[in-house]
Amino acid sequence: KYIQRFLMIGCLSLARETFDIDFAKTKLAKTKKLIRKFDNNINFFDDLITNDKIGEGAIKYYENNKCSKFIVIQSTFTDAKFISAFVKKFKKPILFISFKEKRTGSRLRLNSLCGVNLGLHALIKNKFYSNFINYSNDEQSFSSEILKFIKKNNNLTKKNYLKKLNLKTVTKKITDFKQPKLGLIGERPEGFDTCDFNNQELKSKFNAKIAKIDLQNLFSISRKVDKKKINTTKKIISTKLKNLSQVNQKELNRSISLFHGFEQIQQKQNIDAFAVRCWPEMFTEYGCASCGPMAMMNENKISSACEADVLGSLTCNILNQLNNKPALLVDIVDVDEKDNTTVFWHCGLAPISMAEKNTPSATVHSNRRKPLLHNFAFKSGDITIFRVSKSENKLKFIVMNGRVLKRKNSFSGTSGVITLGKNTHKKIKNLFLSGLEHHVGFTYGDVFEDIKSLGKQLKIPTYTI
Repeated sequence: KYIQRFLMIGCLSLARETFDIDFAKTKLAKTKKLIRKFDNNINFFDDLITNDKIGEGAIKYYENNKCSKFIVIQSTFTDAKFISAFVKKFKKPILFISFKEKRTGSRLRLNSLCGVNLGLHALIKNKFYSNFINYSNDEQSFSSEILKFIKKNNNLTKKNYLKKLNLKTVTKKITDFKQPKLGLIGERPEGFDTCDFNNQELKSKFNAKIAKIDLQNLFSISRKVDKKKINTTKKIISTKLKNLSQVNQKELNRSISLFHGFEQIQQKQNIDAFAVRCWPEMFTEYGCASCGPMAMMNENKISSACEADVLGSLTCNILNQLNNKPALLVDIVDVDEKDNTTVFWHCGLAPISMAEKNTPSATVHSNRRKPLLHNFAFKSGDITIFRVSKSENKLKFIVMNGRVLKRKNSFSGTSGVITLGKNTHKKIKNLFLSGLEHHVGFTYGDVFEDIKSLGKQLKIPTYTI
């Protein structure tokens, strides 16, 4: 039955053209067809919002077509620039829809769940609370959630999705925590509120220093790396990575030169961890991917965070210090309720020591098609998951235990199938709705209590799920 009302529901779709747009459009068509069945008062903005101009058109369209609430279909990963402006303009309830992708071992074609994660963080930072559905082809469940959103009052308010840990009982003292020096290379991409940081807060809470390094400076240093040095490094990594000879060798050499560029900057300035603007200029100006070089730095416990995520680099540095093992920053890209698992993935910057034995190979970036990236599934084992977070715009530690299962690589690059114990899917949803950033760190082993101890020492509230 159609539900009549005076105000319509708006429905719009977001995407980024570097992902598989054709695949996104097939998902989108099916989803819109289902949504149309529920209500004749749903007003679709038909153009896929892939750039600022189309986004401005969507805002104008809904200025002239008033709606009481909005369904936002996150067709692929996008940044939060448009959705932040849209919510600021209309201040109406929103339901995000993301798409589950098959764990094929090949390209992560949409990465839409991570896009929802990033969008939620930005909105929650501004005290705007919403909800999301991860559509997994279960039409009955999907229909139920859509109808619930259509029928109910959706003025969502803050809920406590995280559990605050009692630090009063913690007795262990972390005596050797080193105040880190973080190298920020370039600036975070536009719309990545997840990668914001407060310089004064970093200094007062962690006594951390930020060394700002121009991206062009990295390129200049890397271009001067001796060819013999590049060839020596190539021989070394060829013993660890299959298929190295099959990628474009000119682009591979550039990628290796970036590693030595990072290395020189790290040694000269005593950097403890990097936060790197890893796209688009790495591809468009320097002509290669930085993932492999950053993986090699990660192996050396000089953690390198993507997208100039300073708090992400600090997250991994803390794990390095507490565990004396490599740490990695990942996206949460899939969740499977029936399997009770989630997938941690990143383009290809996991250190080789995190791989299943004899599995690592060289590959190219799934969207930009340039080397060097690592390609393997994470080895099985217990892990500690951690984030120095600014969810809700308040500094906190978020920590939990998990386990990497012995599974094949879910998507090209580096990934692992993770369980968080019972109700993994619910825990992931609660993390997203709490405003967690789209990057989390992990390391092998159990340093849960150590993080609690550090939280107590630094007077930082510490939460789990």
